[in-house]
Amino acid sequence: MKYAGYIRISDQQQIGNYSLDAQKRAIEDFVRLKGGTLTEIYCDEAQSARGTSKRDDFLRMRQDARKGKFQALVVHKFDRLNRNRTDAMAVKLLLRRDLGIQVLSCTEPSEETAGAMGALVEGIMECIAEWYSNNLATEVSKGKREKTAQGFHTSVPPYGYFRKANEKLLIPEPTEAKAICLIFEKFRTGLYSYLQIARLLNEKGYRTKKGRLFSKDAVCEILQNTTYIGKVQYQQMRRNTEGKRVYTAPIELYQGQHEPIIEQELFDLCQQVRQRRANNNSSKRLHNSYLLRGLVVCEYCFTHPPANSLPTFGKMISQSLTKSKYPYYRCTNHRIGVDCNQRGVKTEIIDNQVVSALLHLKPPTDWKARIIRELAIRLGENSLQARLDEISGIIDRLDVRWDMGFITDKAEYIEKRQQLQSDLAALSPLAEDDSLQLAADMLENFPKHWHKCGSDKEKQHQLISQIVERVYVCGDRVTALTLKADYHIVLTGNIDSEEGGEDTPPEKLDWEEYITKSGRRDSNPRPLAPHASALPGCATPRNICKYS
Repeated sequence: MKYAGYIRISDQQQIGNYSLDAQKRAIEDFVRLKGGTLTEIYCDEAQSARGTSKRDDFLRMRQDARKGKFQALVVHKFDRLNRNRTDAMAVKLLLRRDLGIQVLSCTEPSEETAGAMGALVEGIMECIAEWYSNNLATEVSKGKREKTAQGFHTSVPPYGYFRKANEKLLIPEPTEAKAICLIFEKFRTGLYSYLQIARLLNEKGYRTKKGRLFSKDAVCEILQNTTYIGKVQYQQMRRNTEGKRVYTAPIELYQGQHEPIIEQELFDLCQQVRQRRANNNSSKRLHNSYLLRGLVVCEYCFTHPPANSLPTFGKMISQSLTKSKYPYYRCTNHRIGVDCNQRGVKTEIIDNQVVSALLHLKPPTDWKARIIRELAIRLGENSLQARLDEISGIIDRLDVRWDMGFITDKAEYIEKRQQLQSDLAALSPLAEDDSLQLAADMLENFPKHWHKCGSDKEKQHQLISQIVERVYVCGDRVTALTLKADYHIVLTGNIDSEEGGEDTPPEKLDWEEYITKSGRRDSNPRPLAPHASALPGCATPRNICKYS
């Protein structure tokens, strides 16, 4: 039997204290006593058990479970999986009921090992784990509030301050403090906007804590921060049903023990300027539900980001001039004082090119065969399809023998069938994937889906964003598109995008392919540019990647 293990520690301070080693050893001993094979141990360091979406190895474990890479999952204690009772139940039901995988603990009884009594104990332990987590959060919050009430800053030091090791007080950082004074002094005059101050800071060589250029949003945040006048604040932690933090609790201000950088009078004057500016711009702009929202990027800026830049560097958003009814896509870098040669381009021009490309894009009729051929090369199988057919035939014959009563040992039948199914999945993890079939159908019938959207911009946006990941723009032309993984695999037969990652170096490409791979900051480079014939009546993008 194939086993997998999952180990986890919650706190950064636990790294190196042998907890992970102890969990791993206990799992190895458990599997050895069971006479099984330990295929892999998934490990998450300094990861909270409240949520699951940010635990990389936990998500990888679930993906491998779907692929049938193991038949049982072992943990040291069940709270390693999740301390949230609802999430813990959902994960166990997925593994046990949907995937047929046993969930076992080295130290606690489980549903598999102790039946109904084990299920009862599991439920009790889930309640205890959730109570422990909630109680710990309450105690931490209580201590943090008391520390704040005594005048100590409890969060990461803001720009302008630093904290010495093992010390509580914030200390002004001389260079950053000068930048803070410059921001407040310039803004008090009412002659400088957030953007103008950000450009001034960037021109003078100032950078944020992370070494990035200042943006208008960063300046706005600094102007509202009461830490610079010697105050500290506390806000109770609240979360919504999805586990995300919400900032609805009232903010409590206390006099801090650290040295202020600016005077209260200057801070108040800047708040008055902010209020006047807010009143002058009180008219709210309607929500701009433009077609390619969040997808369009400036080709040069996005593929040539400076060091420590934000992932959104080079994004283009839709804006419309006050007296113009025509919206334009504009590069957002002007907000941080970065000049680029990309001028504003009407959204209609870019939208038409992308829609026209998708309307004429069709998957190859032999897309499944291409994937199977690629798998055959990767797996070293000269006759992969024949082997797939052979295993499928064995499974069919085994089922018939079971149905006819020729096989009487149920355990033996299940074991043989699971093994054959695992072999089949190992040889064809992609060719039989339902998601790929859905992607092929979507591309084949895109005109029909587009027509169903009618003139509803939001439905059109949802349809396109399901397929497209990036739209590269240079001037008034779409120079390249990148598609989501499933659509890329269907069109090219390239299965690398399924397992790619940031650590995988891009292959060496000529200039025409450069912008889609070597310049990408996405985890999986997936280039696509339609043939010239696919864009009748609009600007023709370069052929970044042709499909033979």
